[in-house]
Amino acid sequence: MRPKHALIIVIGLGTALALTPVARPQDGRGPFDGLQAHYWPHRKVGIPVGIEKLVGVENKPTHLQLYYSLKRGPFQKGPKLALDRLDEIDSGKKGIIFEAPRDGDYEFTVQHIYASGKVAPATDTLAPELRIVVDTTAPRVQIAVSGNGVEWRATDDNIDPAGITVQCKWPATNEWTNVKNVVADRPFPTSGTYGWRFKPGDVLDVRVKARDRAGHEGVSPVVRVPAESGTPVGLPKEPAWGGDPAPSLPESRIDYVNTLDFNFDYTVQHMGRSGVRASHLFVQKDRNPWEFEKKQPENLMPGGKEPHSITLSYKAPSEGIYGFYIIPESGAGKKADDPKKDDPPMMLVVVDTTKPQVEITSVQVKPGGVKGPIVEITWRATDSNLMPRPVNLEWSSDREATKWNEIKYRLDNDLTATTGRYAWEVPDEKLWRFYVRARAVDKAANAGESVWGQEVIVDLEKPSGTIDRVRGGSGGGAGTPAPKSDTSPGTPAPKSPSPGKPVDSLLP
Repeated sequence: MRPKHALIIVIGLGTALALTPVARPQDGRGPFDGLQAHYWPHRKVGIPVGIEKLVGVENKPTHLQLYYSLKRGPFQKGPKLALDRLDEIDSGKKGIIFEAPRDGDYEFTVQHIYASGKVAPATDTLAPELRIVVDTTAPRVQIAVSGNGVEWRATDDNIDPAGITVQCKWPATNEWTNVKNVVADRPFPTSGTYGWRFKPGDVLDVRVKARDRAGHEGVSPVVRVPAESGTPVGLPKEPAWGGDPAPSLPESRIDYVNTLDFNFDYTVQHMGRSGVRASHLFVQKDRNPWEFEKKQPENLMPGGKEPHSITLSYKAPSEGIYGFYIIPESGAGKKADDPKKDDPPMMLVVVDTTKPQVEITSVQVKPGGVKGPIVEITWRATDSNLMPRPVNLEWSSDREATKWNEIKYRLDNDLTATTGRYAWEVPDEKLWRFYVRARAVDKAANAGESVWGQEVIVDLEKPSGTIDRVRGGSGGGAGTPAPKSDTSPGTPAPKSPSPGKPVDSLLP
């Protein structure tokens, strides 16, 4: 998926690859070496590099070589970039943009390449520094009526155990209500049941939503409870499977764009001797029936340079979720059947041109901890497609600065679904006043920001001191010498003027 006439903005992770890598034999790695997994909803990942660590280093590398491994396999070469030509990641940060060939569990490390041709560390001693799980599909959610309730099953390779939501509404209304799990007082399980007590004639519309760790959300079809006549009851049984658990059927891959105009590529996997003369594009808007969009002429023949790719453009009329289905037509006029109502899209595209709403609601300075004063920052961040851990907090001495400094990146709304709080212990003893900014990003790379209106002052101490001694003055205190007389000993004192006599007559 490629946005048309728009720069692809890649949001970097809050963790930077180190520029002083430690060599360890690859075959001696433990289970992920304790690396925290970052779940990422895109195939394209911006990986920051801690280039500031090279400031002042005499023997700098000329290039950085990114290595990656998939599912704990051997390291493979990724992009190689000159140190002064690193990719622009986000807000002036530098790094390396990596495009994953498919979803999966990736590990990354970086190798220094020097002008002499030497590398560090050696290729056979590379060790992982960063772990990213690329997941571009939403959970699959099945639902069925069971008596006066429903049963459901949500499957995904990276399902969030706390991400199951049961919702219901009256058929005549449009507003869904979240159901609380009053039986267990904890999140609903990925597979479970729930029921209601109905008055005669009452019915409910019910659906189940499931979220994975990459932030994708899958939604079940809507069912009516109690079941209407002729409605199948109960979920289909899972097929028997020997050994490992049965793999779940994959959902359509999801991509996000922040423009109404975009292109996407389709690869022809097989063609006959007549080649491909046209491609047929079908579009599905917000899960509605398929609609034929256009027929585009092509001229592909067997042999020649592979892959045989087709590029199609599309202009969405508005924001929303669009499904796409492409059918190639042979030179002999043969093609597959048009997609039917229940055929899943080859790809889902979420068109989102709206920035997240983010606001810093409070900044409080408190007396220090071990390293310095505590700045407690509270925010509100909302968007229909927020990234996992979407909030970045930064500081700057200049409110109008183009590059801000990290307070903490990749924070969650941890107070409520839309609010969060972070306490920052200011470590720099020279830093006593600054501005605070919050930025929130969504999966389409839209970014909203909020700068706290007042300069934050963290120096809460009142100066104090003591008086050591007094210098100068003409007082007669102890130790102060008496002033000398201007009259020599034995000299008569001058006469005072006579009363009533003018003063000027006494002048010489």
